Amino acid sequence: MFPSFFAVAPKDILPDLKYPEGFIFGVDSAAYQVEGAVMEEGKGPSIWDLASRQPGFITDNTTADVVDLHYYLYKEDVARIAALGVNGHSFSVSWARIFPFGAADSPVNQAGLDHYADVIATHLEANITPVVTLFHWDTPLALNLYYGGFASPNIIDDFIHYAKTVFTAYNGSVHTWYTFNEPQVFCAQVGGAPFNATFPPGIDSTNAQFHCSYYLLKAHAGAVKAFREMNITGEIAFKNSDYVGMPWRANNTEDIEAVERTVAFNIGVFSDPIYTTGDWPQILKDTLSPDILPRFTEEDSKDLLGSADFFAIDAYRTYWNAAPPEGISACVNNSSDPLWPGCFVEVMFDFNTGWASGPAADPLTPWLQATPQFLRPSFKQYHQRWPAPKIYYSEFGFTEPFAGVRTPQELFQITEDVERTTYFMTYLGELLLSIQEDGIPVVGAFAWAIMDNAEWNSGLSARFGIQYVNYSSPTLERTYKRSAFALSDFFQTHL
Repeated sequence: MFPSFFAVAPKDILPDLKYPEGFIFGVDSAAYQVEGAVMEEGKGPSIWDLASRQPGFITDNTTADVVDLHYYLYKEDVARIAALGVNGHSFSVSWARIFPFGAADSPVNQAGLDHYADVIATHLEANITPVVTLFHWDTPLALNLYYGGFASPNIIDDFIHYAKTVFTAYNGSVHTWYTFNEPQVFCAQVGGAPFNATFPPGIDSTNAQFHCSYYLLKAHAGAVKAFREMNITGEIAFKNSDYVGMPWRANNTEDIEAVERTVAFNIGVFSDPIYTTGDWPQILKDTLSPDILPRFTEEDSKDLLGSADFFAIDAYRTYWNAAPPEGISACVNNSSDPLWPGCFVEVMFDFNTGWASGPAADPLTPWLQATPQFLRPSFKQYHQRWPAPKIYYSEFGFTEPFAGVRTPQELFQITEDVERTTYFMTYLGELLLSIQEDGIPVVGAFAWAIMDNAEWNSGLSARFGIQYVNYSSPTLERTYKRSAFALSDFFQTHL
């Protein structure tokens, strides 16, 4: 990363500290973002296959129709991550590959089931633990067209049926499962174009996000209940995302309240019902009427509370929070305020000094700055607020600035991803201290991403991969970046 005389590497700063026995050092991917082959071997379309075809929706006007062709190249990809010493891979199953039409009463695609069976077997043969997510944002398009997808209660039984099918197929081969990836991010998208074209009656842009949250939580609880009743081997939860912030002005009561509003409207929406109360955060109920935020019944709460065996968090950054300029109360009482209903502001620079919280990532990911200095207090907050016997650090990663504009002829500069390398090394060093000095029960960490991929609205231009993919080549060659070798070295010296 730097010459030894210039900066000491984390592996030398922390030579005597080790991660606990059985710790999983992994990488991440998601079906839509890497698989390609979107119309092959019986797969149905997803909502993102449609979205990527809408003019102007993807920054660089690309689709994920081909992307990394991981669907066909998975054996090579597994071999390449095994060669780094990685011992885990968190990936998702495409619902539309298993049920092309999504619905419980529609045909199952045996080719899809067989494909993932071989993907899982390939991981096991390489001594890589497969960690499987059932849903990573790619709702079968048919369900959005039939009834509005996650804006409708019909999604609950269809998801549970899909989950039971996958559980049955891979029981004994997969031991760690996620029902949903980052539901707060997903549900926030449901109310916007093009996903809002098929709202069911009574749903609009104001309440779509919260009806999605309600139905998704019920689908999660139903899938976990089935998992346990079926005696499926292993553990199950979902992947949280975001952070517990800090008041921008330390002694300002409004900013302190803004932190709690941030927590309630982000992690708390899904984590409070499952880990602590069986109900929405009180701030949500005080702000949103029942027609916007459906209320849980006593039976709902009973099903939700305890429906996770561990806590998982996708934690890329931590920032400060501040009250809106007009004050929280004025914002809460004005539903036309652009900050309503959360009524908090995310701040990425220090109030006292004006300095940024950390180095900026690519402009295509303006939400991301490297903030390793806040990782330990963040994990203390996660464990204090939503206690669980173990924690998976399920995603963290960084986009190297402007990597997407470089050409294959600049490969020697693309692979020199110093900022991403620094991000991973500092985060892993702080995570090691979090475990050893703070006693936080983290049992695995997964780096996003296995390789460059289709980064949702940013298309192929925002590059999170620890491997470069040459999209100009018909064979889509992968090349390790410096970050991949740094991760490999760190894994070997601290296990």
